[in-house]
Amino acid sequence: MSNQTQELFIMENQKKKIPIKRKVNLENDTWEVIKSYFSQNDGKELIRHQLESYNAFMKQNIPNIIMQSNPLVVYHEFHEEYNKYKYEIQIRFKEPYFTESIVTENDGSSFRMTPNIARLRNFTYSAPLHIDVEVKYIEKYGDSFEKTNEKVNLLRNITIGKIPIMLGSDFCILNNKDNISRKEHGECVYDPGGYFIVNGNEKAVVPQEKIADNKLYIFRVNKTNNKTICVAEIKSMNEKNFSVPKNFSVRLVKKGNSLVIRALIPNIRHEIPVFILFKALGVEGDKNILKYIIHNLEPKNNRLIYLIRDSIIEAEEYKSQSDAFEYLMKFIISYGQPKDIKLDNIRKKGYIKDILDKDLLPHVGKDRVSKLFYLGYMIINMLKCYCGIRDFDDRDSYTNKRIELTGILLSNLFRQYWSKGVKDCRNGIMKELNSCHNKLNIMNVVNETNIYKLLKSTTLETGIKYALATGNWGIKTSSNKVGIAQVLSRLNYSATLSHLRRVATPNEKTGKLIAPRKLHNTQWGIVCPAETPEGASVGVVKNLAITTLVTNTVNSKPIYDRIIGYEVIPLSEIGDEEDKMVRFDDIEKYGKIFINGNWIGIHLNIKEILDKLKILRRLAIINIYTSLSWYITTNELFIYTDGGRCIRPLYIVDNNETNKGVVNKLRIQKRDIENLKNGKFGWNNLLLKSLNDINTLDSKSSGIRKIEEGVIEYIDVEESYSCLVAMSQKDLAKKQSYTHCEIHPSTILGVLASSIPFPDHNQSPRNTYQSAMGKQAMGVYCSNFRLRMDTLGHVLSYPNRPLVGTNNSKLIKMDELPNGMNAIVAIATYSGYNQEDSVIMNKSAIDRGLFRSTFYRSYRDEEKKNQSSGKEEKFTMPDTKYTKNIKPCNYDKLTNEGFVPENTYVDGDDIIIGKVYPIKENKSNGYIYRDSSTALRANESGFIDKTYINWNHEGHRFCKIRVRSERIPTVGDKFSSRHGQKGTVGMVYRQEDMPYTKDGIVPDIILNPHAIPSRMTIAQLVENVLGKACVHLGGHGNGTPFVECNLENIQNVLEEYNYEKYGNEVLYNGRTGKQMKVSIFIGPTFYQRLKHLVDDKIHSRSHGPIVQLTRQPSEGRARDGGLRFGEMERDCMISHGTTQFLKERMLDVSDNYRLYICNDCGIKAVVNPDRDIYYCKNCNNQSSFSEVRVPYSCKLLMQELEAMSISPKIFT
Repeated sequence: MSNQTQELFIMENQKKKIPIKRKVNLENDTWEVIKSYFSQNDGKELIRHQLESYNAFMKQNIPNIIMQSNPLVVYHEFHEEYNKYKYEIQIRFKEPYFTESIVTENDGSSFRMTPNIARLRNFTYSAPLHIDVEVKYIEKYGDSFEKTNEKVNLLRNITIGKIPIMLGSDFCILNNKDNISRKEHGECVYDPGGYFIVNGNEKAVVPQEKIADNKLYIFRVNKTNNKTICVAEIKSMNEKNFSVPKNFSVRLVKKGNSLVIRALIPNIRHEIPVFILFKALGVEGDKNILKYIIHNLEPKNNRLIYLIRDSIIEAEEYKSQSDAFEYLMKFIISYGQPKDIKLDNIRKKGYIKDILDKDLLPHVGKDRVSKLFYLGYMIINMLKCYCGIRDFDDRDSYTNKRIELTGILLSNLFRQYWSKGVKDCRNGIMKELNSCHNKLNIMNVVNETNIYKLLKSTTLETGIKYALATGNWGIKTSSNKVGIAQVLSRLNYSATLSHLRRVATPNEKTGKLIAPRKLHNTQWGIVCPAETPEGASVGVVKNLAITTLVTNTVNSKPIYDRIIGYEVIPLSEIGDEEDKMVRFDDIEKYGKIFINGNWIGIHLNIKEILDKLKILRRLAIINIYTSLSWYITTNELFIYTDGGRCIRPLYIVDNNETNKGVVNKLRIQKRDIENLKNGKFGWNNLLLKSLNDINTLDSKSSGIRKIEEGVIEYIDVEESYSCLVAMSQKDLAKKQSYTHCEIHPSTILGVLASSIPFPDHNQSPRNTYQSAMGKQAMGVYCSNFRLRMDTLGHVLSYPNRPLVGTNNSKLIKMDELPNGMNAIVAIATYSGYNQEDSVIMNKSAIDRGLFRSTFYRSYRDEEKKNQSSGKEEKFTMPDTKYTKNIKPCNYDKLTNEGFVPENTYVDGDDIIIGKVYPIKENKSNGYIYRDSSTALRANESGFIDKTYINWNHEGHRFCKIRVRSERIPTVGDKFSSRHGQKGTVGMVYRQEDMPYTKDGIVPDIILNPHAIPSRMTIAQLVENVLGKACVHLGGHGNGTPFVECNLENIQNVLEEYNYEKYGNEVLYNGRTGKQMKVSIFIGPTFYQRLKHLVDDKIHSRSHGPIVQLTRQPSEGRARDGGLRFGEMERDCMISHGTTQFLKERMLDVSDNYRLYICNDCGIKAVVNPDRDIYYCKNCNNQSSFSEVRVPYSCKLLMQELEAMSISPKIFT
């Protein structure tokens, strides 16, 4: 049916008011859905996980951590006769709040800080944090101190430090707080945010992968000398407060010929027999304990009971709870009481009770019954693994991983520094108390005057700043994690986006284990399969796929309340007593329900509960990111609401049973797509249809309008185990009961891999290479590059949008800031200068601006102040008459202020910042200054582009000078297509020397045909042919992965425009004018110019600087060093027989040294022929010496050996 007839048909039907149901066509319509996904949150969807996590840190975690340290108690004046203290001071921290970031100038004026001001003036973009401090003094008096006297003081608005602000978060000025656009703030319109500005540098925090908390893992212990066979471990953490997880493990251990089960409890030294632990928890009979482990003691479970037999015997002599306590008391590690109070058994018992309450499985809560059941659950699962009934856990599975986002990492850091600050505060108060002799002073020891001395604001501020500036996470003394904060990559836009979606595994890069580096099945759709670095960190550093979201922690109480309403039987109702609802023997008939790892109860029909919860989730009555996983084999329902889980959106599929079998139906309909196009719907309406409908009471009926479920839901890794996901709409026709359908298969790729056209037609390593090289391609890295003073910046002069692109790259704004150009590429051998991955380039095209780029480098300096002398440096033109240490450079271009005027050409030996430092006047030569100017780098030249002078946060004047130089492609520069076909320029030919077609088209690049077959980058050939068709049709090609590309259509277009259908053409040799013997494959391909330019690497020297210590030439291009003539080069010279040349290189022109040797003893002597001194200290010889020539470094080695009492001798 043509479009016209279809429209007529619809119009006819509209007269009759018959609704037409048009089916959704996912191939085209799904892009509207994906577009709505990326357009939410002002296009910041890609870094939403970072922003949400940071907001949670600022709004929930900081108050939580601060409140956890309440109350801080300090005791004073211990009286031994009462075993009590006379004074007690309780300090409570209340009401934390933030104020906005302010810049205060030297003259006292202040204004709001914006990110661009912070970048330019090297500030830290941060928000001050304030709290109220309540101090309560308690004085005890009277006989045996039973009477008390209390006094309360409240100190308001105490600043405890500044917390760096993440750009784009709720605390950032760019978040439309003042209705000023990003552009007016001097920001890039496309900048995603999600990073920090510390001392003017942009810092991204790389989220870290870790093993999930509150999850039971059972691993086999493979170490040969270890007695432990397998271990069930859990990192347990109460979700209510943010704290360090407590590790608890149960082990199966060989003891002689028997197997016993031991438990390792926090704060208790040794492994404890597990039955003693049960007894300490209040279960005394062995049979009763067994029921908590193996609920049904029937003969079918005899094998498991037999395994526990030795453990029962081991704990035989401890009969009661008090016996168990006695046993545990021997192994206590630390006590929480002050040092003075004596510890008796009552206090020890209380401490054991505390350990069992707080440190043993804190995620279960304080309820002893729940702890008993969970302990039993751990043991039975471990025994089942040992017997082969259940599989051991997989350390590398993504179901067992959580990602610690910026917010969590910062919370950990904040907790460490806050507890350090509180500890320092306690010590400070104790010091103050010890110096107080007056009672009045003691009752006012914390006051407005000394609160800042006690609660230092610098502890938090410098700590967090240090971590972000250096990347060493944790308190300075024990920097346990390195490289978490990194300088944000700003080479091009895709590099920035990719850096903000990176995930690192804290494994050592040197680790020889291969398993964690492999792509795991559970990473499908979560981690990009192509984007990972080559080399040491392959597979350890990953990138999130384009639609992956990482959850934040959500309170699980609403779900718990709902479930309890569904007649779930709590664990406290299980037992053999008559008043209990379920007997131990019957537990196996029920399914278990876990919320965040805590076993909360049992139910006969788990599927019924699962279905109810799914409906609630789709109605957004419970959190839409909740994970509901039902393991049918063990009949266990796991519900997770914790943070750090990776989730991704999928279409919901409904199943109907019919006579013909199962019919799968997508829940999304054509009208939903229409609503998206019209702007009536957004992404959130797909998650919950009736999102923007107000549930008003209808005037006719008293009922409330029904809430409509969504058509898309988020699924996490664990839940996807129990889902059957269709890859495309076609799959739904199969007779299987699908639960979900992929939004589009291309969403499994990350930011960089999704901008490769047709990656499904490339060999996989090539996509990985391009994912690495895409980050090194020049382009426009942000739209405000003229306002910024970045250390380095490459900007392509004429960037193009690719002729053949992908839908995803368009949606994430890659086409707005492109990083390459469309070049005419011929695949041919021509003159032999494109062998081994070289390419031949057209010089005339280069002259017209092909791949021309501008390189910006910023130099900075400041007028530092010497703290001891109080003297300050000064920007000025140094006067040679009064200044010493003048550099051998050109000072002529400086003005009197000490700077070069803008748009002045500067060369390698020019001084660009003139600066002097005052010194004591030297009477003899009249010098009063020492020169400390900055010269341009030796091998660079360009124009002064911009000079920026201002004051930094210390009140010193500083300057930033940006130098601009034009980089024209030349022989040796590196280029690459988007398919990992990298190569350097081997030769540039003028247009008249290049081959040409009948239409006079000359290629810009000639690529060698040998680069194609072995690398199988078929996508480049497809891109070439499709690009050629696009040029003639005047449109853009679609190279989205996993979209069927019909080559016949392309061939028809080419034939229509009188071209050979396979893209081959007859070329004529530019030099001879003769027709080339074979037809050549030619067409447009998108090429990238990479940052590795020959101008930045070329290096040679004759004479130059030498190192003082060894007197050999210095090393490296930056220091104008020599070229290393190494071991292998030496071997070559010997094999060629050119040993005289070798001697010249390694001695005569390097560090030739004259040494005199004593002929009698062979040790070097003290000789100076000019002053007629000849003497050997070793044997007193004064007449017989030989002159030898050795490298100075050889003499140095001999002296170092002599210092170790080894004396080398030379015999001549």
